[in-house]
Amino acid sequence: MIEYINKRMIEWSTWCKRREDGGMGYPSKSNYCSLVQIHGASGAGPITEAAAALEIESIIISIRKANPAQYEVAKWFYLAGNFTIKRIAQELKCGESTVYNRLHVLHLTVMDGLHDIEIEAQDRAEEARAVQRFNPLAKLEG
Repeated sequence: MIEYINKRMIEWSTWCKRREDGGMGYPSKSNYCSLVQIHGASGAGPITEAAAALEIESIIISIRKANPAQYEVAKWFYLAGNFTIKRIAQELKCGESTVYNRLHVLHLTVMDGLHDIEIEAQDRAEEARAVQRFNPLAKLEG
């Protein structure tokens, strides 16, 4: 088990369980309204929490499409509740060691997805810096 990824997955599952969109991806009110009402103008905490959870959410969505069996591990381990490994193994119809192996593969997949997101962000930042270097007025125009 990769502890950092496990922590991120637990935070994601907590976020999934308490969000008010019914799992449909459409909140009942805008994030901005929530932030202004609850946290004032800065609202840095929830934005960071939601952004981190949304990173994991996007990775889990791609896992669900590409490998439904791997998604089942995420669902039973993180979303279903406080089940023992023995119970998860029963639900997945495999052995406990297989559950641990699948969980480790899930963590590696999520870690790779997070690396890809970071690389994309760095590439976008570099493109923005390149545009700014070649056209100093681009920031003012856009």
